[in-house]
Amino acid sequence: MFNYKRIGAITIILIIAYCIWIAVRPTKIVRVNNGVVFVEHLPMTTEGKLKWWIKNKDFLQKEYHVINTPYNFTVTIMSFDGYEQLPKGTRDGSLDDYTCFDDTNGKHEKCVYNNIAIVVRGNLNSKQFININGETYIQTQDGKVVLE
Repeated sequence: MFNYKRIGAITIILIIAYCIWIAVRPTKIVRVNNGVVFVEHLPMTTEGKLKWWIKNKDFLQKEYHVINTPYNFTVTIMSFDGYEQLPKGTRDGSLDDYTCFDDTNGKHEKCVYNNIAIVVRGNLNSKQFININGETYIQTQDGKVVLE
């Protein structure tokens, strides 16, 4: 005979463990292309995304040179959910909704749906405007961040 209380408790524990794993899994930079950074597992909250950008901004610049003009730059962080093929039908969405790469050594193109998570614009020696989930944060040269 089944012990439904035990099965229910195990199910709840597994759900809680999965939610904790989702919340703490590391963010992974998949690729960088012309000031666009494709990232897996960005934090889910606006605050988490903001903290991620502030923590990783210098690393992204050092490793990938995402800021080409320090006096007027734009960096876009995209949520990466895997590569897709371009839509072929007329009702499948616009080709402008995708960024495609041809680095597969003659195989078909790899495309990524443009799922913008963070857009950062500004001047490294002045203000930077960080847009996340429809909110704009301003980071001043001294590092302070305030909601606009």
